[in-house]
Amino acid sequence: MRFMVVLTDAPAHGLAKPSSSGGQPSDNYAVRHPHGLTPPSVMGELLSKNIDLFLCSFNPDATSKTEEELCKQYATHSGNSDQRQVSVIPLVQANQSTGSPDASISFNRHIIFVLDESGSMRDEWNGVVKAYKDYIARRQQHQCDSDLVSVVQFDNTARITVQRNPIATAPQHLYYNGGGTCFYPAAVQACSVARNTPVSHTPLVVFMSDGGTNDSAAASQEFSSLNSEIRGRTGNDLELYVIAFGQGANTAQLQLIANSSSNGTVRSSSDTNDLSKVFVEIAGGGAVVDVLEAEIGKRVSEAVSDKLTMEFKRR
Repeated sequence: MRFMVVLTDAPAHGLAKPSSSGGQPSDNYAVRHPHGLTPPSVMGELLSKNIDLFLCSFNPDATSKTEEELCKQYATHSGNSDQRQVSVIPLVQANQSTGSPDASISFNRHIIFVLDESGSMRDEWNGVVKAYKDYIARRQQHQCDSDLVSVVQFDNTARITVQRNPIATAPQHLYYNGGGTCFYPAAVQACSVARNTPVSHTPLVVFMSDGGTNDSAAASQEFSSLNSEIRGRTGNDLELYVIAFGQGANTAQLQLIANSSSNGTVRSSSDTNDLSKVFVEIAGGGAVVDVLEAEIGKRVSEAVSDKLTMEFKRR
């Protein structure tokens, strides 16, 4: 083995953010590890086997102390006679700042649920709420604790019932209203919520309906305008998941909404059990996964190439 690549989004034991521990170790990580491993012992093992270390962080703010300690232990270790150094590759910018289309990737999501609460959903509403909760549970299983949650509920009007709640405190109950079905008011409210997404997060819309309406083109245009704004700011299109629920859903109209973004897609669900499965699948990754894998691979490959070039020049 020639290289070790460590991908992480959290600090090692004892090396939390300075703001949360005063810059001091918050626990005795040497004792906590079941085999008594410490940064010096691990770095010594890597050096003795001539293994270069690459640290790739999805959250540079959280891992900065870990990176600092491991880099120091590696560089100053008695076995490092060649003065080798750890290569640190930030996969997300510190403080999640926005920038050009080439800016680093943001993994924090502002999840905006747009849920049909029209009269036809009365008997299905408890299942819809369960699907919403299952989505949140899956994100928490993936340690997406920085996610924000908003909810727009709509019939022939639309109302914002949850706005930018931390995922840990997202409400477990969504109260049903009932009425007709109009997509445009829901799109207007959803886009308004999305435009208020903090710069540290990326909006993601989950739009679910069991019906159809004559204003789908207007709703599509609203999402298209939002998508253009997001693309201009980040270089990426809006993640837009549209779910056609039940046999009465007008898939063609919902497809029109999904077409507002190149990252838009329509999924179908026959009942609330199926709806939960679809929600959980979306929560598990979504269309952006392939883009992220390609970007991560590119950055790691470039770093490895640079490392090999430097070693070749030293010889």
